[in-house]
Amino acid sequence: MPKRKALPLKPCVKCKRLVEPKVGVCPNCGSRVFSDDWVGLVIILDVENSIVSKKLEITSPGMYALKVR
Repeated sequence: MPKRKALPLKPCVKCKRLVEPKVGVCPNCGSRVFSDDWVGLVIILDVENSIVSKKLEITSPGMYALKVR
């Protein structure tokens, strides 16, 4: 079975927001600490009406990693 290609994104270690690899500062929380090891992807569009965003404590729309190592 062929190995899947990873998305060219990196998550912020603090808030798990996925950003482009060239970004140096997280636009969500201002952190400068990123990881290359992450699993899962959730896209939040409507923060106010999303049960998932409340469970994951996400306060702004965007793409987030489910687990960051």
